[in-house]
Amino acid sequence: MLPSYVGYGLLLVFGIFFTLVTFVMQRRRKQAMTAEQFSTAGRSVGVGLASASIIAAWTWAATLMMSSATGYQYGISGPYWYAAGACIQVLLFAIVAIHLKKRAPNAHTFLEFIAQRFDVKNHRLIMCFALMTNILVTAMVVLGGAIALNSLTGMNIYVAAFLIPLTFTIYTMIGGLKASFVADYFNTVMIFAILAIFATTIYIKFGIDPIYEGLSNLPASTSMLTMASVPGLFFGMINIIGNFGAVFVDQAYWQRAIASKDSAASRAYIYGGIAWFSIPFAIATFLGVSAAGLGISVATPDSVAPEMAAHLLGSVGSILFLAMLFMAVMSTGAAELTAITNIIVTDIYRKSMNPQATSEKLLNVSRRVTLGFGLMMGILSILLFKVGISLSFVYMAMGIFVSGAVIPVTLGLLWKKATNTGTFYGAFSGLVLGVTVWITSAQLLFGEISVSTLGELQPMFFGNITVFLVSGTISIGHALMSSQEFDFESLKDKFRSFDEDQTTEEDVAYEQKRATAK
Repeated sequence: MLPSYVGYGLLLVFGIFFTLVTFVMQRRRKQAMTAEQFSTAGRSVGVGLASASIIAAWTWAATLMMSSATGYQYGISGPYWYAAGACIQVLLFAIVAIHLKKRAPNAHTFLEFIAQRFDVKNHRLIMCFALMTNILVTAMVVLGGAIALNSLTGMNIYVAAFLIPLTFTIYTMIGGLKASFVADYFNTVMIFAILAIFATTIYIKFGIDPIYEGLSNLPASTSMLTMASVPGLFFGMINIIGNFGAVFVDQAYWQRAIASKDSAASRAYIYGGIAWFSIPFAIATFLGVSAAGLGISVATPDSVAPEMAAHLLGSVGSILFLAMLFMAVMSTGAAELTAITNIIVTDIYRKSMNPQATSEKLLNVSRRVTLGFGLMMGILSILLFKVGISLSFVYMAMGIFVSGAVIPVTLGLLWKKATNTGTFYGAFSGLVLGVTVWITSAQLLFGEISVSTLGELQPMFFGNITVFLVSGTISIGHALMSSQEFDFESLKDKFRSFDEDQTTEEDVAYEQKRATAK
């Protein structure tokens, strides 16, 4: 195990490095930061940078930690179900991304579109889903980073949980969404490079045969060496449903579409989704499945990845894994910070509290919200550790709490017949019945309701599938029975720039380019 000061040193180095990069980038731009730039990065990001950003934003700490845990627990089916189950949502998001660009080109959040498309109560309900998604995802980022630091350096897990959010909060306050994109690019390159080192080392040091023989000798070999593993299938279904919510209800992915050029929005999600598949599939196979085959004993499945990295390369392996993990933590954390900041500033402060706020005022509020949310997540993560909530529990329960809004939101963007009533009761009923089925099935199957029984695969599966079926049935059914049709053309000129009175030469050139393209 590394000494604890290595953990503190890594936090300090990563925080200072990205803060300096952001500061230098701001000075080189020779352009004052505005509220519009802070929240949309000028809506001019190309396909390459946007693709790298999507890969990095979707590479959570859970992608490295949880995917390896599935390989360790479920064998060869675990890596596939994790990677495929979380890849399809990003690919499908390309469809809604291009529709948002067409129907609300100047929107800052997808909730701003929802407010114009539906009524007030739908806007408030979907906003609750969006905020819950951002909080759960950020909690997983912090929990995963703190577990890895504690496993490899012995650093106090509560101190780690509080300090981790500060590392990405400071540079996000300075550079906004653009800083997040630049950090994402660095992080994606580093993650692939370190992943290649681990894969090559395992192949050279052990080869395939000892791992296969080890899996064959396990008591659970009948499920570890087949894609038809029943536990693997349960996890796969939970993963697919839960991650629909984590993408389609997370402002972090909508704002990447908003920040991209019109020509780059849909292609970035296709390229990014395909490239992302290789990260969890490879890390779970090389660190999770290999650890099970080689008989590596770990404290908990959540910590198999860092402990296998240390087993492979000693201190060097631990440092490489921590570096890779922090690349993921910094990217996702910054993306979630800017997402929740945009929601609070656009859909709460500007819409309800101060509609006439100037760009300078909005920028000031954005930075305060970013700092406040970063500090709050540190405290919340400590509380989750105190009550015994694990990374795996939060990951699998996430879909029950956030996926109710997936079908209603998507229908609202793509289908003119989607109704206010169907959207509201579809999302709300999906959440209520999903939680009810989750708790009830835990009681019926295991005889008690506790963190342990609620975290079992079967209750998680029944809760997740109920949310999707109920929300989809109600929202589609009511739309089909209704004769209402929404005119998407009425949304034109409904969205106002934060810098309406501060139009720059760059904005004018971009708008002229958009008009020419049409």
